[in-house]
Amino acid sequence: MLINYAGWRNRMEPLRLELTWVVAASVGQTVGLVLGLVAAFFVIFGGILISLGYMARQKEAQARQRYPTARKIDRAASFFGQQSRGVMQLRGNGTLILTDTELIFELWVPKRMYHIPVETIRSVENPRSFLGKSRFTPLLKVVFVDDHGVEDAIAWQVRDRNDWMRKLADVRN
Repeated sequence: MLINYAGWRNRMEPLRLELTWVVAASVGQTVGLVLGLVAAFFVIFGGILISLGYMARQKEAQARQRYPTARKIDRAASFFGQQSRGVMQLRGNGTLILTDTELIFELWVPKRMYHIPVETIRSVENPRSFLGKSRFTPLLKVVFVDDHGVEDAIAWQVRDRNDWMRKLADVRN
């Protein structure tokens, strides 16, 4: 028995063209969907960054009003935790303020205040990690003695770490 392959091929050609259109349409839809999701991500992420920047500027202005003689204010310090509270703490952003008498940190969420009197500061260090957390950049770590006479430490990632080191050295002397 002879099979007419040419005739078979001709009958399959419309099916092949239809499948090509379906594949092209699904690839186009997939690309469109991915581009749409990427655009939505950037809009949402951009909105969050703009909101955080606005909130940081507001927090800095409030800190400048409350502490008009502050030696230094960082409106977006990244909190790495307090050593005595252990490794299960969440990181967070806040406002770090240095006055002549104390180092103050206002954590934004959850709202919490840390006050470290300058005379209780034992050392200032620059580790690359703290409590198992790292951003692969040197941190500002302050070792101090708490109200119960126990040594404790807090670390932050700040914008101008070297200037913070100098200003802390100035107020400690």
